[in-house]
Amino acid sequence: RYVLTVNKIGVNLGTVPKFGSYPQNNIEVKDPIEWLALEVNGNEALLVSRYGLDCKRYHHEFTEITWENCDLRKWLNADFLEMAFSEEEQQRIRLSDVVNDDNRKYGTSGGNNTRDRVFCLSLAEAERYFKNNAERKCQPAALTKIHIPKVTANNYCSWWLRSPGDDPHYAAFVSPDGVFWPIGDCISDIDGGTVRPALWVNL
Repeated sequence: RYVLTVNKIGVNLGTVPKFGSYPQNNIEVKDPIEWLALEVNGNEALLVSRYGLDCKRYHHEFTEITWENCDLRKWLNADFLEMAFSEEEQQRIRLSDVVNDDNRKYGTSGGNNTRDRVFCLSLAEAERYFKNNAERKCQPAALTKIHIPKVTANNYCSWWLRSPGDDPHYAAFVSPDGVFWPIGDCISDIDGGTVRPALWVNL
C-alpha cells in the first residue's frame, strides 16, 4: 500500500493508496480514505474509493434530473471536497472533463458534459475498470452501514453511478452482488446506494 504524499510518485494499478480523510468509523474522527487505483497516466492517477463512504440521495426530489444538476454532484464538489481534503490536497485534484453519456440500453439523455473535481463513475467506466461482478462489489464504511437498510449477509452494498436510468427520474447503480442496474433506482431514494467518489489526482 502507498500513502500519497507531496513527493510520492509510485502508485501503480492494483495498489491501495491513501489520500484525504473522512469520518468512517466515528462521526467525530476522520480516518484516511483508501482508494483503488483504476488508471495511471503519467503523473496522474484515477482513483475510486475502496469503500462506500456515505449514503446520499442522487437528488432530493423525484423529478427529471441529470448528473449536471443533481444534488450528489453538488455535494461531492463542495461539502465532501472541503471535508475530505486539505487545501494542499485539493490543489492536487484535477478539474476533470466528465463525459455524461446517454443510457445505451434505454436511450435516456445523460445531459451536458461537466467539469468536476470529484464525481461518480459512469456505467461505461465501471465496466471498463472492473473486470467482473466480484471486482465491482463494495463494502460500506462502518458509519455508512448504519444508514443502509439493504446490506447483504456478506456486508456488501449498492453504489451510485452518475449515468441515467431508464428515464430521467432514475439513476443507474451497481447492486450489492456487483451487477449493473442500467434501469436505475429512484433518484430521491435514500436506499438507492452508497457513494464511491472518484477523482484524478496529481501524484
